[in-house]
Amino acid sequence: MTFAPETATLAQWLQRLESLHPTEIELGLERVKSVGRRLNCLRPAPLVILVGGTNGKGTTSALLAALLRAQGLKVGVYCSPHIHRYNERVTVDGAEVSDEQLCASFRAVEAVRGDTSLTYFEFGTLSALWCFAEQNVDACVLEIGLGGRLDAVNMVEPDVSVVTSIGLDHQAWLGNTLNEIAYEKVSIARSGQYLICGQPNPPERARATADAIGARWLARGEDFSVESLDSGLSVRFTHNKGQVFWHLPHAQIPYHNVATAIQTLAAIGRLPDETTVADVVKGLRVPGRLQTFVREREGRTLRLTLDVAHNEQAAEYIGRALQQVDGIILGMLADKDAAAVARVLPSADQLLLVTLNCPRGLTAEALANKAGFGQPVQQFDDVAAAMQRLPDEGHWLVCGSFYTVEAAMEVIKAESDSWNSI
Repeated sequence: MTFAPETATLAQWLQRLESLHPTEIELGLERVKSVGRRLNCLRPAPLVILVGGTNGKGTTSALLAALLRAQGLKVGVYCSPHIHRYNERVTVDGAEVSDEQLCASFRAVEAVRGDTSLTYFEFGTLSALWCFAEQNVDACVLEIGLGGRLDAVNMVEPDVSVVTSIGLDHQAWLGNTLNEIAYEKVSIARSGQYLICGQPNPPERARATADAIGARWLARGEDFSVESLDSGLSVRFTHNKGQVFWHLPHAQIPYHNVATAIQTLAAIGRLPDETTVADVVKGLRVPGRLQTFVREREGRTLRLTLDVAHNEQAAEYIGRALQQVDGIILGMLADKDAAAVARVLPSADQLLLVTLNCPRGLTAEALANKAGFGQPVQQFDDVAAAMQRLPDEGHWLVCGSFYTVEAAMEVIKAESDSWNSI
């Protein structure tokens, strides 16, 4: 069937995007940046913030956007991957752009790309930037997809760049050492502009890369810090008037990402007052990041926490945050270090392994072997089957992949009368 851009639905566009390029990933900026110039979207807003890192990009981006919106700015956010539907990747003032807006953006990209071959992610990145420019947003927060230096998002001209964390992930693309990965991630810095590093004691090459670019370095543990106390968060950050100390309420997102976002906006003179920040931090919820649901049956309560943690660094944070749960539902992709993740997850009495029926998804049996579980574990054909075995009370964790969380959320959505988000 002939593809008709003017009448194509969003589903048809996304199917087309999947077939335009011979590979799913091709790192490099030359092709996509040439199209970006023709589309005039390399500077999609008066204020542009780039957010990279191994973990914490989504929550940091969400907080940055919320703090900017609290100042009356119209803010666009581009993130990936999505949990339920593609529209989640492109939001303006917290609302997903419509199917019609996405289709219009895809048509705009198609009209100028000529014979340039674009990957699914590159095409989508260009369309998001076009949406933000078209809607005249005051600021946009752009999340790096993979790595940084050669990621399509890095084609833009940012005002400040953020690296939330530096850990081992995507080694096939980024290198096998933390120093190699640090180089790729910190290369989103720009000469004369701030690079905010949320990783304490980062690999040596992180600072060296920023210095070689000529960026202005601000790092957690040096220029800013955060401590979680019983009474809330104690945050120290660098302001143009020197060191500032704030006491904030506990957040539903990792507290170190709170500090990174605050330092980012303080560096560029865009930080709201302490009361506003406290209100935003207290109220922010990010889907799939320590997101908790409860189900009550006959006086018994089941607590279910969902998190997209899929590498050792993210799983270690979950392990510290939760420490002990009654059970875990775990599903992972084949290119992740399942053994490293399994070592640092919260301790649990029961472990249910699930098959992820998606590209690169591991079967439950393969996951058991790869993770090296010494004891017999229960295995299921999918997340839904595992969730049918949940008890009526206790605290359970679902994690390992965006795909795992997506499937769990679909079950919760289908049983919406039984579950409440807290």
